[in-house]
Amino acid sequence: MRVVIIGNGPGGVELANQLSGEHEVTIVEREEVLHYSKPMLSHYIAGLVEKEKLFPYSLEWYEKKGITLNLGVKAELINRARKILITTEGEIPYDVLVIAAGARAREPTLEGKEFVHTLRTLQDAEKIKEQMEKHEEALILGGGFIALELAANFAKAGYKAKMVHRGNTLLGLDEGLTKIIVKKLECSGVEFYLNTNVLKADKDGVFTDRGYIKGKVKISAFGIIPNKEIAVRSGIHAGRGILIDDHFRTSAKDVYAIGDCAEYNGIICGTAKAAVGHARVLANILRGREDRYDFEFRSTVFKFGDFPIGIIGKTKGEGKWLDDRTKVFLEEGKIVGAVVIEDIRRAMTLEKKIKTGVSMDEL
Repeated sequence: MRVVIIGNGPGGVELANQLSGEHEVTIVEREEVLHYSKPMLSHYIAGLVEKEKLFPYSLEWYEKKGITLNLGVKAELINRARKILITTEGEIPYDVLVIAAGARAREPTLEGKEFVHTLRTLQDAEKIKEQMEKHEEALILGGGFIALELAANFAKAGYKAKMVHRGNTLLGLDEGLTKIIVKKLECSGVEFYLNTNVLKADKDGVFTDRGYIKGKVKISAFGIIPNKEIAVRSGIHAGRGILIDDHFRTSAKDVYAIGDCAEYNGIICGTAKAAVGHARVLANILRGREDRYDFEFRSTVFKFGDFPIGIIGKTKGEGKWLDDRTKVFLEEGKIVGAVVIEDIRRAMTLEKKIKTGVSMDEL
């Protein structure tokens, strides 16, 4: 079977790895560099890891696996009738096509946005790194995990790091958990401006509804936009992302979508861990095995500088602290989620238990 994968990110490369040896696998990637770890980009910018550490797989790895890798090639159109992927370098026939095109950073819309960076690619990282080494200070706009990773890693590296967020909570968590995160990161040197709206930017900082905040290097971390364009051009149904069913099937026969570009029932998973999970489940489905991915259940471990935190399942509603590091969330007597601070092993153990529908008494 000829499997063609659009995208060499975490989902695409994992799917290729899973299916290589069993099928004829081809990857089409518009970037000109090998697969690299996007979650590690903030570490690289801060100088905490060397550039070569971003690249887990060599060109020889692809060759040994029998994976045909096309770098610097843009996928332009899917000819569904002929089962052909049309690229900037010609046509590639497929039996199964998987769109793993990822997402791009959401661009800021404020006045002076030309003074604000976004981070999604290695090229973005190189530009920001050069500026950080020159100015040694950063102003991060946003309150999600990318913003927190950047701010915490910059502070860890000895840079001045400020974080501006329009809300009063972080990561979609409650105020109590937000205060813990803020306190931990303030101790490492991050300066927070919550409930602060950015109005415009200039070369030296940002104007907000709470005054002017200085910062030569400004990075917007306002979330992602799924790369759905090839699906739309090819007549495949899309919403915010490429619409899929619970088997990752799109509206086109033998065309699937995984990772950040895919949307299931209104959900865009948005993490490298989820993309890898999608790839593993889809690999089994393509092998003819019954498998399912639980789109409703999120589980992620973040490490902000030296501060790790695990966020598991649903983290809204009724919450109870088990101890000073673990808060669980309940629905109808069952634990449906948890936040675990500075104990990743505990987080992994709890995740397994929550998936089985454990109650407080059963912990």
